[in-house]
Amino acid sequence: MFPRRLLLLPCRRRFTTKNHYDETVVYKYASQQIKPVSIGQLLKYRRQPLSMENILDSVGYTQAELPVRLAKRVISFHKLPFIVGTNPHIARVYNQYYEAFDRLHAFAPINDLEAEWDFTRALERQTQVLLDVIPTIAQGFLECQLYMPREERTAFINDLIRSRIGLRVIGEQHVALSYQFREEQKKAKQSHDSAAGGGVAAERGKVELGGAGEDVWVGAIHTRLLPARMMEQCAQMVQSMCEMHYGTAPGYYVDGDVDETISYIPSHFEYITCELLKNAFRATVDFSNSTNRSSHPPIQITITKGDGYVGVRIRDQGGGISKDNMRNVFEYSWSSMQNSDSADEHGANGGGSLMAGMSLQTNLALQHGIGGPIAGLGFGLPMARLYAGYFGGSLDIVSMEGYGCDVFLKLRSIEGSVEDKQI
Repeated sequence: MFPRRLLLLPCRRRFTTKNHYDETVVYKYASQQIKPVSIGQLLKYRRQPLSMENILDSVGYTQAELPVRLAKRVISFHKLPFIVGTNPHIARVYNQYYEAFDRLHAFAPINDLEAEWDFTRALERQTQVLLDVIPTIAQGFLECQLYMPREERTAFINDLIRSRIGLRVIGEQHVALSYQFREEQKKAKQSHDSAAGGGVAAERGKVELGGAGEDVWVGAIHTRLLPARMMEQCAQMVQSMCEMHYGTAPGYYVDGDVDETISYIPSHFEYITCELLKNAFRATVDFSNSTNRSSHPPIQITITKGDGYVGVRIRDQGGGISKDNMRNVFEYSWSSMQNSDSADEHGANGGGSLMAGMSLQTNLALQHGIGGPIAGLGFGLPMARLYAGYFGGSLDIVSMEGYGCDVFLKLRSIEGSVEDKQI
């Protein structure tokens, strides 16, 4: 008879000496309460030049809060079934969160700008490391579908993504403020030196995402973002990508309230809209191929102004989504790449998809930086909806099967309408 201890298989992941992590320290941080920060607090420096006190105040909160949130994510992996937790993709993400916690919690309390800069650079590196955890975790759960109920998988992934958004907003906001502070200091010095020498200081150019000539950035938040301009940029990227794969691509045009502005995080806006546009472009070309249509109808992008929000409608003639598939489009890990006989995430039945016939590695590489490296893993639409809803927005799809889809995106302005939103 086998010893009893061999029959009691662990149901959770365990810390190992190989990782050199202190279980007690992680649980100590994870037991602490999260201290939410409001959008209004993140925007509190928008009316004044940044000072050393502002930066030290920002880093103080960031340094205290992020290790707690990272520790809670680490502990959440312990609750996964053992066979899921030991999947190599999921274990890799587990270790990445562990490493981020280990590096950031090790800093002593910060009281000067030199220490703040060291922490900021470390935080920036860890943010980059965690940038691509979603495609990795997606592949892991795709391989573990048989070992965990769909409802539990969905709950874990939703919590992971919401937590990831909060971690990135807090971390990237401080990093951006730190760089902004040093840029202001540099400009002030150049202006002083130029005035002393009788010259005129040169202004550094900024990326034109909103109103020109205005101080529109507060850390990572753009307070006068032009959705029409962002949609033009995203549509150009997706159109080029479509042409690269198909050799052809539909046109597009932007109409409506094209001069309307919104206070938002540009990277979030880009992720959501690129994901939606990829589906629209892909569906249009697929439907043209399957129906022998002689030309592609253009994608219509309409901007509308609301009370404290901006609406975006993306209209395509890509054949629509069948009634059966509409039930699945917002489910994680549901994608046409996993089943070549099924309909695309968004488009007609039949016809090769934009990503068909390509390796997973190629898809991930090509998608990096354009809506996120998640092609074919079935995370695009559910993540886009989660991102839209994070700041009080929404994402809905209306399909006319055999014709096309209208996608309705509603984004609330961060400044004013959701300043009380807790992160």
